[in-house]
Amino acid sequence: MEHEAAIARSAEAIRLHRGHNILIEAGAEPVIDRLARRDRPVPATPPELWAWTFVVKDMIDVAGLRTTRGSVLYGSEEALTTAPCVELLERAGALLVGKANQHEFAWGVTSENPHWGDVRNPRHEHLAPGGSSGGTAAALAAGIARFGLGTDTGGSVRIPAACCGVVGLRPRAGVISSEGVAPLAPMFDVVGPMATSVADCARVWRVLSGEAVEPPRSLSGLVVGVAEGCAQAGEFADLGAEVREIALPYGILSPYWTIVGAQARRTHEATYPANAASYSAGVRRKLDDAGGIGHREYRRAVEELSAVRAGFSAETAGVDVLVMPTLGGPAPRAGCDEAAVRGEVGRITSVVSALGLPALAIGDLQVVGRREADVLRAGLCREARGGAIPAPR
Repeated sequence: MEHEAAIARSAEAIRLHRGHNILIEAGAEPVIDRLARRDRPVPATPPELWAWTFVVKDMIDVAGLRTTRGSVLYGSEEALTTAPCVELLERAGALLVGKANQHEFAWGVTSENPHWGDVRNPRHEHLAPGGSSGGTAAALAAGIARFGLGTDTGGSVRIPAACCGVVGLRPRAGVISSEGVAPLAPMFDVVGPMATSVADCARVWRVLSGEAVEPPRSLSGLVVGVAEGCAQAGEFADLGAEVREIALPYGILSPYWTIVGAQARRTHEATYPANAASYSAGVRRKLDDAGGIGHREYRRAVEELSAVRAGFSAETAGVDVLVMPTLGGPAPRAGCDEAAVRGEVGRITSVVSALGLPALAIGDLQVVGRREADVLRAGLCREARGGAIPAPR
């Protein structure tokens, strides 16, 4: 049967890549073994994602499985319920084959993890897989799953997509339910689909959101803003778009990081600093750096963020989508010092998160718009015309 063949392919890929620390198996039985025992009769009309295998980042609850958040402080008990975003996928026929490894607490750009092992990049062995959804991206690159779910606060879906050569969508906050998903900084946290093609990503998006997106024949009539000397700008011009340069508002990063730090401290107040010894050194440094942010500084940051958003929206009136690199610099190397590279690596994705805009990472190409359908249409059009996934620098 089709779903049995899909499970067998995933199981073989898991075996081949066992040393890559791609999955977190916190329970007594591997997820794929549990799946293989389930009876799934073929329905008369197979649903949208019938026999599509997927993984979910281990920030996301699945009933009967443990949610570790990439930490040793969580996951002692099985989740009682399944996050609605996962329920939608399973109702559409998708097969969950594993919980994906990640940067501890979804806060980092390399997916190094002292508790569950550093995720390795199966496509580019000399590179880190990106973070924090590095296990999800690595699972796709390794053939363990056809698609996956990650979370993205400042680039955690898009940076791994760039490092592992896959596709990841960051939707706007609130479009996909965050129920059953562990938080980092709730103002910016989102769940996003990842896949090996824009077409597959759009198909998963349709299940998650109910929004069908079809590829246009061209981008004629669209205005595309180009930032950071995007190497693919000419491709969008060839597709019929009018191309013009724009500048990203990097001044938004100061209030953004103030808000992220303050919210992360509150997210962890029950366990930090009381259980500081159980945190990795990198996350401890980030939480310590965010200490002391009070309500006045926080309120000023929120006001400043809102003002920069409004100003950028006015400046880009008439621009339909923006294109730019995903990574702010070279992809992080395997074994690098995460603290030394995270600011540059996440420089561009963090600006986009701060602006509250949806973004599609096609490897090291990022398409940003006002609605998810806008970025998916542009990506689908480029893909249909032979546009490849750009490799990491």
